[in-house]
Amino acid sequence: MAESPRCAVCGRALRDPASRARGTGPVCDRKTRTPRLPATRRPALPPYLDGRPADDVPASPLF
Repeated sequence: MAESPRCAVCGRALRDPASRARGTGPVCDRKTRTPRLPATRRPALPPYLDGRPADDVPASPLF
């Protein structure tokens, strides 16, 4: 998209170079942008002790 001196949504003058490149101002961009989905997270791995899962390691006796 070619740089535009005015917002394509509301027609206001664009001053920021990123807004000019995008063609919309920050407010109109937030209002018209498709919502971003949260990044998927991998499940946390269980803590490991000596190569085995911590819940597999027998509890040590208290002295």
